[in-house]
Amino acid sequence: MMAEPLFDSAEFRQVCGHFPTGVTAVTAVTADGTVAALTVNSFTSVSLEPAKVLFCVTSFSSSFPVLLGSDRIAIHILSQDQQDVARRFATSGLSGAQRLDGVSWVPGADGVPLLPDTPAILTGRRDEVITSGDHVIILIDVDQVYLKPTDVPALSFYRGRFVTPSRTATE
Repeated sequence: MMAEPLFDSAEFRQVCGHFPTGVTAVTAVTADGTVAALTVNSFTSVSLEPAKVLFCVTSFSSSFPVLLGSDRIAIHILSQDQQDVARRFATSGLSGAQRLDGVSWVPGADGVPLLPDTPAILTGRRDEVITSGDHVIILIDVDQVYLKPTDVPALSFYRGRFVTPSRTATE
């Protein structure tokens, strides 16, 4: 049995916000054409062999049923000049199709929306779905990657707002 925490969820969120994260846009489509488009900052690579990634989403997200009903999912790594996409895809009260309105996209494999203006895209099939607390971890078996070389740094999120990295990494 877990002990009662000595903090509330707002304080926990504030503490976790001190860890900067990248910002991604996730898209998916069900067999009947229902689309999901959402902003996710809980993305990470899991395995190189086989190629796997994961992201987390709240189980009460309006996009959650679409993600569960989708065979293919795309994860777009956003650049710092794509805050408008991140904000649009994070807007509550809009359907996935409404979130895509005004955003440049093309249909990928099985119709999953791809955002060609993003510097990197990973697409694949949903593997496992793991429930933990009020979130769901969705593992993706990556079968395609797209890379558009750019000098524009990735969009980051830190302490409740979008930030720009102070410098780019050198190789």
